[in-house]
Amino acid sequence: MNKSHNYTTFYGLSVDILGALGGRGNTSQHDHTKEQYDFCRDHYPSIGIYSGGGASHSWLWFVDLFDRFGLYNVHLISEVEIKSGAIEPLDVLCVSGGDTFRIAESLGKEGSETLRAFVEGGGIYIGACAGAYLPLKSSKQPLNLFNYVDTKIANVTKSLPQALRMHHKFSTPYGCEFIFHPVRDAVELSIGDLPPFYSTASVVAPLYGGPPMIPSSQCEVLATYKCFTDKTVFLVDRDLAAKTVINKAAVVRKEMGKGVLYLFGPHFEHPHYRQANKLLLKSIYWETNERKKGIERARPFSYQPISNSRDFLAQLKRDLSNSRIVATSLEMLPVYWIIGRKVYEPAKIREFLEAIWKRIHRLEKTENIFLKDLEQEYLQSLGSRLRDLVRELKRSIDEGKDTSELAAILFADLNRFSCMFCNIYFRTMMAASTMGE
Repeated sequence: MNKSHNYTTFYGLSVDILGALGGRGNTSQHDHTKEQYDFCRDHYPSIGIYSGGGASHSWLWFVDLFDRFGLYNVHLISEVEIKSGAIEPLDVLCVSGGDTFRIAESLGKEGSETLRAFVEGGGIYIGACAGAYLPLKSSKQPLNLFNYVDTKIANVTKSLPQALRMHHKFSTPYGCEFIFHPVRDAVELSIGDLPPFYSTASVVAPLYGGPPMIPSSQCEVLATYKCFTDKTVFLVDRDLAAKTVINKAAVVRKEMGKGVLYLFGPHFEHPHYRQANKLLLKSIYWETNERKKGIERARPFSYQPISNSRDFLAQLKRDLSNSRIVATSLEMLPVYWIIGRKVYEPAKIREFLEAIWKRIHRLEKTENIFLKDLEQEYLQSLGSRLRDLVRELKRSIDEGKDTSELAAILFADLNRFSCMFCNIYFRTMMAASTMGE
């Protein structure tokens, strides 16, 4: 790609990406509305977001990202679907934060082989935080099933340093060693001169346990950790944090077969960091264009709209409204739960609920809602169950009971409910887009 051009062509659609990024080109005249970054309606890449075993709430940030930029050919994918080969038609697979060990355990050998075949066959893998750790070289089971990228991590140690704060989020066992997290929140990254990132000099993105990487010569380093910001939270001594993080790779790109892997230490998909969002999207634009992927016209639509969509949405809203009220009160309580290797606070309950709530209002404006068989009944039943679980959780905390098991059930159901709803949402928005609603 010629660096002197401020425009890139995506399936015949000129997109002012450098201007959108506020990069080194002439950008002062741009008012960046959503429509500037929309894919042409007839050329949506097919995107999968992993939301199966081990995934935390942060997959919702990918949902927000693609929804905001008008990319509706999006599918929430579980480990079962990966193992069954459901990712084969996808152009892109995104794996966000969570418990890397549990993601690897959930996918297993079969999932690892399917994922490798997906990338080698031309697929684009976008991994953030846990999704970045997953394909890195490791001797630890079951991570050793995913040794796709010969890159080491800088935040592994045999002897843990003293934690200054947030002890419950500071480290996780890694065989006979530990992975520790020196800092959290916003860090500044230096952008290199390699495509597709070369359009801007630096960017700020949040780090929530993602890796500082030491890549081999087989990888391209797209961004390095440049410095801390006034929002950076130090979990260890500042000098140790700098030694562990600064000048290490923050984003790497590795080709594998006909496909490619992008590994992001920080969460470029986080909704509060728009410049980072656009760089991640630019990676998808650029790679998809290079590989001439994406569907040339809308695929045949095999789902039927429901006739009582208003009643369906009204019941969901009632249950969600009650759940949101109780979830808000839970955020006042000094409680958290460790589920697997991840820490869950009450605020994460509402992150799931709010992701659905704001999209219900948008579905109310569409003429049709498209569901598969039994989805309506299942979703309504699960919404009522979530309402009851949140109430029971609040009551049990007030009574001083151990709520670990109840919280694990609640978060599993929240994830299941959100996945099904978001699939319905994207399916409906895709239909509305292709039908010209």
